[in-house]
Formats: sequence, structure tokens, C-alpha cells
Amino acid sequence: MKYFHIIALVILSLSVSGCFATKQPEQPAWGASEEWRLKSLEENFLNFKEGLREQQSRVDANHAETMSEIEKIHDRLGELDKSIADLKEEQLKTATMKSEQIITPVAVEEVIVGGSESSEEKPWMNVPGENAEHNQVTSSSESGEELYQEGVHLVLNGKPLESRNKLNTFLKNNPSDKLAPNALYWIGETYYSEKNFAQSILKFKEVSRRFPKANKVPDAMLKIGLAYNKLGDKENSVFYLRTLTDDYPKSDPAEIARKRLKEIEG
Repeated sequence: MKYFHIIALVILSLSVSGCFATKQPEQPAWGASEEWRLKSLEENFLNFKEGLREQQSRVDANHAETMSEIEKIHDRLGELDKSIADLKEEQLKTATMKSEQIITPVAVEEVIVGGSESSEEKPWMNVPGENAEHNQVTSSSESGEELYQEGVHLVLNGKPLESRNKLNTFLKNNPSDKLAPNALYWIGETYYSEKNFAQSILKFKEVSRRFPKANKVPDAMLKIGLAYNKLGDKENSVFYLRTLTDDYPKSDPAEIARKRLKEIEG
């Protein structure tokens, strides 16, 4: 009976110990808070790297845009430099032409257009709407077609200065007249006859600039080419003569231009 009580106490003691043991929570190898902190740090690091990447992308884009703008500025500066150079060249040409005009004799009989001493072919003398009778007009009228005819008569008879005065007056009073392009052409001829080739080029060019469809445009282009040749500018001379033959291949001036091209180019 005594042993029975001892055994019962032992069993009771073990049962109580087992119950106590089941109520104790299991402890992890390391705390959950450390794991959370590690994951948080890793996430922050990844976000930091992504932020750096986006910032670098923006920097690269801004750099590319800046370089593009710099290149555009360089191009504009280059165009500005070219414009300034062209302006200086134009001013030099203008100054040269003015000086030539000052020192050029008023009339040089050897090269008078229409004069007997010149062997140069002159299809440009055939002005639309004009004939020999018109060229002999001696009327003293100072306006209209008669004034124009007087100017043509004077240039054909070797009086370029008087002719120019008449034709300039005609143009001033009749800027849109059907004979206006012809008057401009003959003013160019007055300068050409005086060997003022630079000034004659300006007037001949004015014919096509102001009256691009006028009948005198081919004649003016021929004289531009010949005037450049007189100035020793072979490149421009060939350019205008070739343009004439390309644009007006069947005209009389084009036929002369082809002959002159052979002479100039050799």
C-alpha cells in the first residue's frame, strides 16, 4: 500500500511537469524583428538603385538635348559667319563698281554697241515691236514711246550718256509699260558700250528679275555672260551662257552663246 502511494505521486508529478512544459512557447533561432529589418534594408537599397538609374537616365537625356542645342547654335553661327562674309563680298563688289564707274570714260568709240567697228554679233538689237523706222525717230517729246525711241536711237548712234538719261526718264514715268524691260536692257547696253561691264551686268540682271517673262530676257542673259567674260570671270560667264542655251535653246542669243562657249572653254 505504501508503494502504491509512492507510484501515484510520481505519476502525478510527471503529469504536472508535462502540462507545464506544453504551455511554454518555442523560441526561434533569431528574432523576427531582425528578419524584418534585413528585408526592409534590402528593399530600401533596391529603391535607391532604381532612383539612381532614373536620375542617370534624366542626366543622359538632358546631356543629349544640351549637345543638340549646342550643335544647332554652332550651325547658326556658321550661317551667320557665311552671311557676314557674303555681305562683305557684296560691299566690296559695290565699292569696286562705284570706283570703276568714276574712272570709266563716258564714251569709248571702239566698243559702241551697234557701231561699225565692232564685229560682235548682235541679235539683241532686234527688239520686239521696234524697227528701223522707229530707230530714226527724231521727235523731241519727253514722255511715252517717243521718249523711249529717242533713247534707243541715241545708244545706236554712239551716245550712251544721252541715251541713258532719256531711258531713265522713260522708266521713271512709265515703270510698268510694255517697253520697260527693253528700256532696262538698253540702259545696260549703254554701260556695256562704255566698258563699264560690272554696272551693265547689274542692269541686265534687273531685266530678268523685274520682268522674268519679257522677250529681252535671253538677250540680257547673253550680254551678262559676255560681260563676265570681259571682266575675266570665266566661271560666271560659262554659267550664264549655259543657262541661256538650256532655258532658251532655240533663240538667236542661244546660238551665239554656244559659239562663245566653244571659244571660252577652248
